[in-house]
Amino acid sequence: MPDVAKLAAETSVVPGRSCGTCTLCCKVFPVPDLAKPAGKWCQHCQPGKGCRIHETRPQVCRKFFCGWMVSPGLGPEWKPERCKVIVQLLVVDDIFWFNAFVDEGYPAAWQRPEIYNRLKQIASGNAAVGDKLRLVVRVHIGKRQIVILPDRDVGAGTVGDDEELTVAARNGTVEVRKVKRTRPGPPANVAPAFSI
Repeated sequence: MPDVAKLAAETSVVPGRSCGTCTLCCKVFPVPDLAKPAGKWCQHCQPGKGCRIHETRPQVCRKFFCGWMVSPGLGPEWKPERCKVIVQLLVVDDIFWFNAFVDEGYPAAWQRPEIYNRLKQIASGNAAVGDKLRLVVRVHIGKRQIVILPDRDVGAGTVGDDEELTVAARNGTVEVRKVKRTRPGPPANVAPAFSI
């Protein structure tokens, strides 16, 4: 497994890429410092223009880079304002969670062929290590979650704030379960995004 701290330190914006008119992260993610819920536009955002408090924005906003900004392997079709999906790689307990956060105003955006086929391709590159998968592709549409596996997609339904998904490989079968959260989870937009 790669050294997570090293990956975070090496994360950098792909030359020539910038947020520009994209502000989708200001809608999709919660910002606790501003009492901004997930799925609603931030009160400081001018959609299509940017942040009105850019110079004094919270640290969580300063640290965040979407997967498209830091991953040269994702083409222009992955820019969030275009595809209505923000991708991010998060590492929890040595499992890489490739998360696709979908704008709730466009709930089927992840199913467009150019997006879905790439998500399926990423999922197909997965390999189990013992009873754990090394990489899990997960789609978030508000509180609804879907896990994309090489052979099928598993709808987990609504995942509450006190719940989490576990994914394990047992006897050649991948099992997805919703369980009660045993520890506080990191907010979706706090972890650094790594190159994909």
